[in-house]
Amino acid sequence: MEGLTWLARVGPCPLDAWRCAMGWSEVAARSHARRLEAAGWLARYPMTRGEGSLFLATRTGIALAAVPVRPAGPPAPTWWAHHCAVAWMAAWLKLRGHKLLGARELLDSDEWSGGISWRDRSGFKNAKHRPDLIARPRGGGHIAIEVELAKKSAKRLRAILSRHAVWRSNGRTGGVVYVCADEEGRERITKQAAGIGLVRGGGLRVELLDTIKAQALAVHDQVRAARLSRGSAAPRPMVAVDGS
Repeated sequence: MEGLTWLARVGPCPLDAWRCAMGWSEVAARSHARRLEAAGWLARYPMTRGEGSLFLATRTGIALAAVPVRPAGPPAPTWWAHHCAVAWMAAWLKLRGHKLLGARELLDSDEWSGGISWRDRSGFKNAKHRPDLIARPRGGGHIAIEVELAKKSAKRLRAILSRHAVWRSNGRTGGVVYVCADEEGRERITKQAAGIGLVRGGGLRVELLDTIKAQALAVHDQVRAARLSRGSAAPRPMVAVDGS
C-alpha cells in the first residue's frame, strides 16, 4: 500500500524512480506493478520505445490509498521528462528520510500558490505559481523544489525566483532547490537568482538531474546491500535430520 500511496501523492513516475523510493529490486517492482495494474489500482503509460513507462495511481487506487488528490490523466509526451524528473527528486528526498508534499498534493493547494508578475513582448503578465514539490527536512521547516528542464524566459524565471525570495524572507521556506538538465541551465538559474539575493548557501541550491538520479540509485543500492547483509548474517533455524 505504501507504494500506491506514494504514487498517488507524487504523480506519474518511471519504474526505476518508484523502486528506488520504495527500496525494491527491479524484479519486485515489476511484480508489484503487475499486481496493482491487474487490480485496477495502477495505470501504465508507455513512453518512447526504450524509455519504459510512466506509472500512476488510478481513481480507484487513490480512493483505496485514501489520499485527498485528484487522479492524474494520461501524461502528455511534452510532460514526460518533467514527470520523470519530479519523481526522481521525490525518490531522492525519501531516501534521505525527508517528508514531502507531492506534486499531486500541491495541485489544489492555495497554501503553496503564489503570485508572480513579469513583462514580455506581449505586455504585462500576472500568474499563479506553485513549486513542483515541497520538502520537509528532518530538522524542520520547508524547502521548495523546482524542476527546470525546459528553458523559461529570463523575466519569467526571475519572477518565479522572486517569489521564492519572498517566501524565504518571511520564513515560509528555507529556500529553493532547482533541478536542471545541464550546466547551461545551472549557470542560468544561478545568475538570475544572484540578482535577487538567492545564492548558494543562502537560499539556493541547484542540482543536475543526472546527479540526483545517480545519488538516488547509489543510496538505494547501499540500503539494499545492508539489508541483504543483515539477512544473511541472521542465524538459520535448526532443521532435524528427518526434515521435520
